Amino acid sequence: MNKYIFDLGFHNGDDSDYYLKKGFIVVAVEGNPNLVELGRKRFEKEILDKKLYLYHRVISNITGEIPFFIHPTKTDWSSCNIQKVIWDGSTARETNVETINLKYLYTTYEIPYYIKTDVEGNDIDVVKQLFFNKERPKFVSFELSKIDYYEIFSYLHVAGYSLFQLVNQANNRGKVDKTIGYGFSEYSSGLFGEWLPDSKWLTINETLTNYMKYKELKVIDNQELALGWIDIHAQFI
Repeated sequence: MNKYIFDLGFHNGDDSDYYLKKGFIVVAVEGNPNLVELGRKRFEKEILDKKLYLYHRVISNITGEIPFFIHPTKTDWSSCNIQKVIWDGSTARETNVETINLKYLYTTYEIPYYIKTDVEGNDIDVVKQLFFNKERPKFVSFELSKIDYYEIFSYLHVAGYSLFQLVNQANNRGKVDKTIGYGFSEYSSGLFGEWLPDSKWLTINETLTNYMKYKELKVIDNQELALGWIDIHAQFI
């Protein structure tokens, strides 16, 4: 098993904490400078021990600096896409952040066991990089949205991923990884890779059908019947 996990969209570090507890070395990327500062304090020992590498960067196909927009109160809504930040009427704070890409991370470290992607609008950039790089991790996950879900499904499929699993992130809080006794917080992405239920891995057609049903139900009632938000996990065989 590869010893690395890439945590693209570090946020408050809860996912990285879990991956570290699982015994992986974590390479994390986060565009919000405030969250990076907090993360470096929280994981000072792990960074010194070279168990965690935390980059203040934005994962992107573009080279150089690009604009990054920070929500005034919702730390998980910061994005390179300003519409992702201001849709609730808030005023975003704009800053410029250096970019980084998968090719650099692959070369600097190695092909990871798993890549978690939750980068609020740049997910398409990541899945395209996944496709155009010859080597691929066995497991990946992406947060889905009504805007980009079809491209994410398509690029994962043509990149050779053949098994898929949908996970509703709203259900992770309070669940436990029983192998290590780790309880998930409200910001946790939850189980991944070989620790996901074997019975829930499906074909791309089955998974896309289920996601479309979820989207239809969300239009009917997104408060009670189709709450939460969905990650797609994919397995390369």
